[in-house]
Amino acid sequence: MHTPLTDEDYYQSGKAFGQQQQWGEAINAYKKALELNPQSRAAAALDYIYEILQFHNTDLMNP
Repeated sequence: MHTPLTDEDYYQSGKAFGQQQQWGEAINAYKKALELNPQSRAAAALDYIYEILQFHNTDLMNP
């Protein structure tokens, strides 16, 4: 039987993607963590990624 992934699993996955600068994958993982647990520390990590993207890609975040 398959054990379902937890919000912490998704948080760790997002963190790994973020370290590889795979921003889309990181965002998706953090959002999944927040679906499972709105109090997840993924919220702060997601905000951090959005800050990075806004700083580096102003056209991407503000079309």
